[in-house]
Amino acid sequence: MPASMRRMTSSSTSNSGWYSSRDATLPIGDRTMSTSSWTTVGQPDTASDEGLFFTSLNSLAPVTVVLLHVGMSSHLEWSHTWPELTEYHLLIPDLPQHSRSRHVKPFSFGLAADHVAQMIRDHAHDGHAHMVGLSTGGFIAMEVIKRYPEVVTSAFLSGATPLKDMWKRINSQPKLAFLGLSVLLHSPKSLLFKATGWAPEFQNDELLKEIRRNNTSRLYETCTRETNNWDRSDMVDVGKRDKRIALVAGGKQDNVEGMRDMGQLLESLGSNDGRESRAFVVRDAIHAWNLQFPVLFARGIRAWIEKTPLPEAFEPLEKGVMLEEESSS
Repeated sequence: MPASMRRMTSSSTSNSGWYSSRDATLPIGDRTMSTSSWTTVGQPDTASDEGLFFTSLNSLAPVTVVLLHVGMSSHLEWSHTWPELTEYHLLIPDLPQHSRSRHVKPFSFGLAADHVAQMIRDHAHDGHAHMVGLSTGGFIAMEVIKRYPEVVTSAFLSGATPLKDMWKRINSQPKLAFLGLSVLLHSPKSLLFKATGWAPEFQNDELLKEIRRNNTSRLYETCTRETNNWDRSDMVDVGKRDKRIALVAGGKQDNVEGMRDMGQLLESLGSNDGRESRAFVVRDAIHAWNLQFPVLFARGIRAWIEKTPLPEAFEPLEKGVMLEEESSS
């Protein structure tokens, strides 16, 4: 594993308009400091072409958070979420074989975890970070926990649980699924938004361009295979690392019951921090709901990190408590 990672700054991160105007302060030693004091973009550093591309924001903030995107996407996926997290130092990479990390290949959860862990060691404050991952990014965050638990403080993960049999059957025909996604990505935007649930007000032409470029048959099939191979035994390995993990299901598209089961599994395997692991559902959320409700997504991240109550939209998936849709089916 290379000791240095490639650090660059995308043009979108240099626009001060991305940042939240929320007035917030955090304690620093015996005083408080406004979060606006560290709302800065890291300087470009292209010393190595071997590691992941990533954007570093708010580098003076004392706590590091890593944001990991969905498969076929890029770090730009988080462009409406990161302005709401200005009190944290953010590391936001492109995953292997995606966008500006296209040179890091072949893609696998293991390779991604190796590189993300090295990025944390080299660039996160004190060599550890809170992990945030969505879908593919969530699985990779858990792979980091399995392999390198020492670099992870806690995790906030959405849409990442072992697949149900129905989805495994769909994923067993990756070429057909890839074709369907390709057609959708090149359809009129009105159809794309309706099919995916991506809120039009958060539409990003640059992100859509990156998704189209990343969506190759080889990468799609690899991501599908890696997801299909993730099973309960992997979740057991994660639970044994005793990390405090929030598992969140998008109520409209995710496996809610599976998320409930995995949340209980992680809690049962924990001995200290892991005992605080919990599962939640956001009823109206799609799978990639950082592109639907980015402010709510950010509020959930902040509450989990700070150990404060999550927003009301996050309904705990507790044993014996069923959603209305489940009880009526």
